[in-house]
Amino acid sequence: MSKFKGGEWLLFGAVWLACTLLVTAQWGVSEYRRLQDGFELAAHQAYAGVARRLDQNESVLSAIDALLLSREPFDAAAVGAFSREMLPRYQQLYAIQFLRNVSADNRVVFLREMEQRFGETFYIRDFDVVGRRSWQPAPVRAQSLVVSMIEPDLPAASPVYGYDMLGDAYFAPELRRAISGGQKVSSRPFELYDGSGRAYLLMQPLFRDSESPGRRRLAGMAVLVVFCDRLLQLPVDASLPNSLDLALLAKEGGHELLYERVHRVAEHDWWPVVTRLEAKLPLNSEAQPFVLGVAQDVRVSDLALLPLLLRELLLTLLLAAVGLIYSQRMALRRQRSLADEELFLQSERASVTLNAIHDGVVILRQDRSIEMVNPIALRLVEMPADEVLGQPCHEVFRLLGELASEFAEDPIAECFRTGQPVELQERMQLTTARGKVHFVEGGVAPLLSRDGVLIGVVCALRDMGPLRQRTAEALEASETRVKEHLEKLSHVARLHTMGEMASGIAHELNQPLTAISNYCQAAMQMLEGVDDAPPQVHSALKLAVAQAGRAGEIIKRLRALVSKRAIETRLIDINQVVGNCMFLAEYDLRERGIEVVQLLSGYSIPVMADSIQLEQVVLNLLSNAMDALKDEPPMKRHVIIHTRREGRKGILEVRDTGRGITPDLLEVLFHPFFSTKPHGMGLGLSICQTIVEQYGGLISAENIPASGACFRIELPLALQAERQLS
Repeated sequence: MSKFKGGEWLLFGAVWLACTLLVTAQWGVSEYRRLQDGFELAAHQAYAGVARRLDQNESVLSAIDALLLSREPFDAAAVGAFSREMLPRYQQLYAIQFLRNVSADNRVVFLREMEQRFGETFYIRDFDVVGRRSWQPAPVRAQSLVVSMIEPDLPAASPVYGYDMLGDAYFAPELRRAISGGQKVSSRPFELYDGSGRAYLLMQPLFRDSESPGRRRLAGMAVLVVFCDRLLQLPVDASLPNSLDLALLAKEGGHELLYERVHRVAEHDWWPVVTRLEAKLPLNSEAQPFVLGVAQDVRVSDLALLPLLLRELLLTLLLAAVGLIYSQRMALRRQRSLADEELFLQSERASVTLNAIHDGVVILRQDRSIEMVNPIALRLVEMPADEVLGQPCHEVFRLLGELASEFAEDPIAECFRTGQPVELQERMQLTTARGKVHFVEGGVAPLLSRDGVLIGVVCALRDMGPLRQRTAEALEASETRVKEHLEKLSHVARLHTMGEMASGIAHELNQPLTAISNYCQAAMQMLEGVDDAPPQVHSALKLAVAQAGRAGEIIKRLRALVSKRAIETRLIDINQVVGNCMFLAEYDLRERGIEVVQLLSGYSIPVMADSIQLEQVVLNLLSNAMDALKDEPPMKRHVIIHTRREGRKGILEVRDTGRGITPDLLEVLFHPFFSTKPHGMGLGLSICQTIVEQYGGLISAENIPASGACFRIELPLALQAERQLS
């Protein structure tokens, strides 16, 4: 029965689809014919309007030619009056011009006439209408066609006077063709000088009889400037659609697009385009050899959809009435199947979630017997699932507080009593039925029915033993690393202190040894003139000089030994060095109530140095800053650490808000054995200077007005890392 009903449903869909396709196809053919017929009618109407305007252009140009032929010499006033009468009648005419034929012989006469007309110096100029579009003085040519009249004579058109159009490569071919043929010729479209749109020229040469029999001379060229946009403007006619796109195409050369007038955006233009209807209609004008391109986008809103929708609606209603009962039964069956599938998926998700989490989960019924338990909980209670499920929870495990001094209610019993979630206390113990104890944390939450009745609880338990062990191991490893780091810092500090002390002692002892040697040699020279001088004295003085030189040599070797310590450098980041030092000095800074402001660079500052030695420098500067702030009020104890990059140098500054350094101490601050502290050795800043300078750097100190002291370290950036960052 089920298969039979399915076959009926399939047959219903097939019949409905076949009828729908048949009705839609029939409607589509008739609708396309209707739209095509309407488009062709509109295209021919637009064609008639454009063709009429082309005829008007040629008629106006012929009338101007006849007027000019009837008047000798050229009568600009008559032509201007005629132009002012014609221009308002024909909207496509932008301007009427006359181009005077100027040769090298009559150039001076023409310029004089134009200067008298305009009352100022007149020039013949070039423009390059499709190139640089700037006015340039025109060179003397054998023949020029110069704009000498423009109607309407507007101030904006005054720069066009004197324009040699024959000298412009864009117009020259058509002008020469008009001169040679003596017929009307149109130019290619161009952008108007004032930027008001695109136009083309319709030109008619004017010839007059010359003194030589049988020959005529070129007097000039009558020109109509035709506005392309107005030429293609649709006539005001309610039968014409406003969505037509018109274009002027070249009649030859593959119908090149010359100008296109796109219809204004209408309210229905947001509808999707179904198809585009196009037609190309050649215009019957020899002088204006254009093809009129007409196009129209057919949108969904242009289709007569109502008849189709009515037919489809009737067809659907008839077929839907038959299959309605069957579809309802199938929908109920699908809903039941989906509900069963959703229930299974929820159960599966819950089961997978319980098995995947690292917390032990135990679900208890209302009678406190165990309903469900996940693998982690089984490991906690150390019992298999068949021995746990269905058993009372107190026979499997108990929850007790560690070292509880007074009675505390069992969390599970409290949750059953209050119906509210209960969070396990700190250091809660889970005791299994076999007597093993685990430290756990977590909580107990009530499980409610749809009516809000308590039907059980959920226990979430996490074994804290592994976490405590990992925490202890991590803490021990961290302490070991800090201890090793501090030992390295202490070792390097001792080495530098020993080196500075040896260097200082050698420097201090060299001077008295040199004096002893000089005094002995002077005594020997004084004894040379004494006759009765005992020889033992001369011998003793000579031995003293030798021993002083030997002592000086020993000191030189000791100093050389200290100064030849091997320097191990590697690529380090100054920001990381500051971070290490702040970790090591955090306790001392907090004990002394000093606030540290770290203004670290957002970019890494790579240098080639030893991290331990640079940390020793920074820690020494931090120690001096802490000593400088010990007598300051707690609210004024601040240390600012600033790192940045300046060019190819990395800068580290340590500032304090103490009382600063007196000017007389700034000069001797880095000298060995100089200290402002009562029990200081005076080697700290000297060691810092030695470390920084051995890496090619510089350390300096200065006072900041009303702020305290500032120690500045400059180190060269590592070249390889600098290239990678740049």
